[in-house]
Amino acid sequence: MGYVFWLILTIIFSIIEFMGPALVSVWFAFAAAVTIFISLAFDNLKVEITFFTVISVLAIIFLRPFAKRILSKSKDNFDAEAIDTSIVIKKIVDVSKEEKIYDVSYKGSIWTALSNEIFEIGDIPMISGFKGNKIIIKK
Repeated sequence: MGYVFWLILTIIFSIIEFMGPALVSVWFAFAAAVTIFISLAFDNLKVEITFFTVISVLAIIFLRPFAKRILSKSKDNFDAEAIDTSIVIKKIVDVSKEEKIYDVSYKGSIWTALSNEIFEIGDIPMISGFKGNKIIIKK
């Protein structure tokens, strides 16, 4: 019956990670998922908790830096490649504020773009940076 406990913990830690992905609780979800198999082999809570703790610590020490390096590398590569790339204004969303909002086409997708400058549909500005998941554009 201990496997149900570890299954519930796996689900809880996974939900927590999806709510705020920061590579924190994913390691506990991983350890809880692996501990499910240990709980089927051993019906001893002390063994299960010890195994869960060891796997969690090892995952945090060895896998987290590796995962962060891979995730940051792909983000850096995207940002570096995209700077000074031409894009097309597809829609004017809101130009009434200081920071104007546009929909732009980039790599076959529609993105939200921000700029202090005014553009018309069809204009071809350049990407100057990113603000969260929005593209900052300039003339």
